[in-house]
Amino acid sequence: MEDKIKILVIGVMIAAITFGVIIVGIIVGGFALFNFTVQEESGGSISEESSVSISYDVVSTQGVTDNLTGMERVNVHGTFWNSGDKEANNVTVTLIFTDTVHDKVVRKTVVKGVDLLPDGASSAKFGAEYLRESTIPKTSVNKTIQVD
Repeated sequence: MEDKIKILVIGVMIAAITFGVIIVGIIVGGFALFNFTVQEESGGSISEESSVSISYDVVSTQGVTDNLTGMERVNVHGTFWNSGDKEANNVTVTLIFTDTVHDKVVRKTVVKGVDLLPDGASSAKFGAEYLRESTIPKTSVNKTIQVD
């Protein structure tokens, strides 16, 4: 009877250690059992003139698609506004996706010809998507925002 209890205690300890290693691995990012979406956030400011300053806030996600097997989706969504003291006219925003693994550069104009009032009184939202074949190991697509 004592041997059965010892075996049970050892089995429970092994299961607890294994579970703990998996949880720590997922948290630290050394390995993952599931394919999680990577999310990046950025913000910045681009000054066109001394009195016009375009500021932006961007959120980017990258992960597998729901319906397309073997494909990966890169989404970029953001908001931009004029934090300067002069009106910004005819603003165009282009997102540039640089996929070095697949040797592709994709440019998507997401906003064209928008006028922005000074001091952040108005803003505009944008969003774009880039689909690509999944890579092993997982690689990131570089995203650049171009404001004209």
